Amino acid sequence: MAQTSSVSLQTVSNYNQWGWSAIVMQNGTITIATVPAIGARVMEYDLGGLPSVMVNPSLLGETYTPAENNNWYNFGGYKTWPSPQSKWDDGGWPPPPTLDYGAYGVTDTTRTYDSVSVGVASQTEQWYTPGIQFVRKATIYDGTSRVKMEQTIVNNGAVDLNWGVWSIIQSIVNHPGENDYENFWTYFPINPNSVFGSSGVAPQGSSEAWKGEIAPGIYGVQFSPDNQKIFADPDRGWIAYADVSDTVIFARTFPVYEGMDYPDGGARVSVYVSSPGSSSAPAYMEVEVKGPLVDLAANGGKYTFTENWWAARVKGPILDVDSVGAISAKLVYNKSSQSFTADYGTFYSGTASIVFLDAQGNVISEGRQHSITPLEEFQLQETIAIPDGTNSVEVHVHDGSGVLVGILEKENISLVLKVVNTQPVISGYRLMSGYPNPFNGGTMITVSCPVISQGSLRIYDLLGRQVAILARGQFSTGEHRYTWNPTNLAGGVYVARLAIGGIQLSQKIIYLP
Repeated sequence: MAQTSSVSLQTVSNYNQWGWSAIVMQNGTITIATVPAIGARVMEYDLGGLPSVMVNPSLLGETYTPAENNNWYNFGGYKTWPSPQSKWDDGGWPPPPTLDYGAYGVTDTTRTYDSVSVGVASQTEQWYTPGIQFVRKATIYDGTSRVKMEQTIVNNGAVDLNWGVWSIIQSIVNHPGENDYENFWTYFPINPNSVFGSSGVAPQGSSEAWKGEIAPGIYGVQFSPDNQKIFADPDRGWIAYADVSDTVIFARTFPVYEGMDYPDGGARVSVYVSSPGSSSAPAYMEVEVKGPLVDLAANGGKYTFTENWWAARVKGPILDVDSVGAISAKLVYNKSSQSFTADYGTFYSGTASIVFLDAQGNVISEGRQHSITPLEEFQLQETIAIPDGTNSVEVHVHDGSGVLVGILEKENISLVLKVVNTQPVISGYRLMSGYPNPFNGGTMITVSCPVISQGSLRIYDLLGRQVAILARGQFSTGEHRYTWNPTNLAGGVYVARLAIGGIQLSQKIIYLP
């Protein structure tokens, strides 16, 4: 047992009744559990009580001795393989068994005043990627959802090799007992100079999961059980996977090495949507990050690829991610009410504030301090006049000790003034436009109610004819999300109409079949 005042690390036998011993790290915000006996898989990364990692119940407690030409055991969780897959000596499948599910040894545990870490190491693979060993160090910190994941690939063989690090999380895509796949998304930025062309992606095959550019410069994948993969080369190093019904995201940030050779035609990320019944595992979505290919000298040459994991409560879509938080709705200023609004998920517990700067970058003034935590969405709403001489506005994030940890958003003031929030709101009821909009598959419409109310949410064409009923009856207090997947309808403009509490709210949505 090693711990600081709020960060702990312990080994727990039969953790979560899984049948395995796990190394469990916690800090009051997140829990991360690693199982050394099955390739040191990370089988849990939870934000509060919200899980992100698929665990295959059919293999709980199982362990296997690595062997050539053995079966592939899909436990779920987070794992790391050498890339590219095409170079594996077996022709590409199954993965190197020693690295994939062999027992890893615990090399060290470390604590500082605000963090704990654990190091693990595999044995050296002798079959499909002979000579390769993996060494990993995972660190969590006080007051944040951050996990620093340092993954080192080592060449213990007698000849020089060229490999990359391929890290894979198998994420959850439905709630227990439900097939609510429409609630589970992955987002990543589109590279305007992509090697894959103007779309920025290279699909392995067609799938309803590939939703395209759901916001300017952002690609969306909505889980569909299609057994397909899509590749991309984002120019900004982040990818986020979300449960939009629970308003939570789990994100990964990583360095992008321009000019270096990447596997799979230049892919830096990929997303795989599984097909239930195609394996012994339940449905899942693989969110994959790839490091560049590097030369590894014989007899100990090594390379470390470091990524950071983050989690926060925030609704989709995700427009940007950095080392302090995620943006769901960008900062805008309503001139008539002199108020700023934005929606964020923050990765630190502490405070956030609006800061006004002049053309030289000097601080003119600052707004009030807002309390923030990864466990709650940060819905910024602040009435404040923009001071004279303002050139840009930033949202600063400080940790619990008051130390500046980063800038959540920075915009030129002229851009912030161009947009005004026009979502229909009457007496606390709110109807938000479909997401995405325009859309060519399904769109999600969100309703917010201040009190328990009777009402209905219906879709009409421009002639006033009803084409769908999404909800009717009692609406509980809070937000409700409804997905509309039109069939046998022509493309064009439709109207979502919420009749509730004696009022009506409408939003136009555009269907592009």
